Amino acid sequence: MSTGLWAPLGTPDYRRLWLGQTVSVIGDKIDQIALGILVFEATGSGLQMGIMLAISMLPAALFGMLAGAYVDRWDRRRTMIAADVVRAGLVLSVPFAIDVGLWLVYLIALAVATVSLFFEPAKLSLIPDLVGSERLMAANSLDSVSSSASELLGLAFAGGLVAAMGYRVAFFIDAATYLLSAVFILTIAYRTQPRERRGASWRDVLREATAGVRYIADEPVLRDLLVVYAAAMTGVAASVTFIYVLALDRFSAGAPGLASLDAAITVGLLVGSFAVARSELSRASRTLLLGLLVFASLFVVVAFAPSLVSLIPLFFLLGIANMYFYVPMAAIVQSVAVPEMRGRALAAKQVLSRALSVVGFVGAGFLVEQLGITESILIFSGIVAAAALVGFTRPHLRAA
Repeated sequence: MSTGLWAPLGTPDYRRLWLGQTVSVIGDKIDQIALGILVFEATGSGLQMGIMLAISMLPAALFGMLAGAYVDRWDRRRTMIAADVVRAGLVLSVPFAIDVGLWLVYLIALAVATVSLFFEPAKLSLIPDLVGSERLMAANSLDSVSSSASELLGLAFAGGLVAAMGYRVAFFIDAATYLLSAVFILTIAYRTQPRERRGASWRDVLREATAGVRYIADEPVLRDLLVVYAAAMTGVAASVTFIYVLALDRFSAGAPGLASLDAAITVGLLVGSFAVARSELSRASRTLLLGLLVFASLFVVVAFAPSLVSLIPLFFLLGIANMYFYVPMAAIVQSVAVPEMRGRALAAKQVLSRALSVVGFVGAGFLVEQLGITESILIFSGIVAAAALVGFTRPHLRAA
């Protein structure tokens, strides 16, 4: 059986899921740019932009495990279709909410982020059922490739589209891509077998979310993996803050400089997605830990970079290293967690990602103000390296 990057597309059901997501991510990126322009034009405040970012992460940090418990109860295909349709309706309401007030736009953004909690674990839980273990690494890599490429396309279209037609049109386009995604998912023939077709009380769901936490704590591979992931995500998230500080403060390169670093890391993500697709699932944990060590080492070099130009190849390499961390991480959770717990295990990963990203964003900004950019980068590089080294000491994780 072929296991190259494009091999999963030979599975008709996965191909339908992939096509829907590729289109939807383009719409999401156009929406993101339009929403940023809307908030900044309305407030002129960088703080308000930060609040919008926090709103997008808050639901996952607070309710991710509960969403995972519901995902494990429901048919995953229907869950994704319902999430896409609801998100389309919410996004369609944004152009009208603008006239009411920015508070309503924030509320809708919060609602969209909350509904998305159900879509992502359902999608990641369904992928192993569609492609099998032999093509799981390739499928996750292809998912990353298409997401990065779609974001680049969304960025390319967003500026001209918003300038020519206004930001309101962007929300109609995003809603249309959600509906198109729902149509593609509707044609998936595979059906999961939900444990309960009827609703459950919130106590039942809370009990199952708690059971998911206990399952992760008792499963040594997942437990050790998520501990490493939590520490590493703090440092990886901090790197986003450092990009802004390096481009706009240290090298005073303005928006073009920021865009060049963003483009470099995005291209690196694409290249890394292609490269890691050739990795074997049996070596996923070692690939992940080595990816973290390379990421930390590269950021040490970044701390002493003499110019913005010298940062561009470094950020390209950081993008590649990031994929050697992200793709194996998802594959290990998907393959180790039993099917009835897979949604909750993936939700736990999502909770840690969002919560620790906030810690990384804020912590990096605080340290930069207190210690300076070089010292702050070295501290967070040390955290990422320490996480990888701890992972190498855990026998269950090394063997995964």
